[in-house]
Amino acid sequence: MSFLAIICIVLLAVIILGFTFAAFHIIFLLLPAVLVIAVIIWLINHFTNHDKTDETPNEKGTWQNWSNNENSYPKRKKVRDAETKDVDK
Repeated sequence: MSFLAIICIVLLAVIILGFTFAAFHIIFLLLPAVLVIAVIIWLINHFTNHDKTDETPNEKGTWQNWSNNENSYPKRKKVRDAETKDVDK
């Protein structure tokens, strides 16, 4: 490998590392702004009036809770005339 090829490989590596460093530098500079925006969104969501006691999803009829409502739970019939076979080794 010639001296010029080694110089080209080193320059290519320096350029790639420079772009990588710049990308991480920009990410770390934006990190505080992202954290502040996330906290603001969380605070807005936390302090808005959510009337959770008015209607639950079960009262709206959007979902059915089978575990609490035993009378409407679809029961399975027991299997009749079922046989099992041993697995031969």
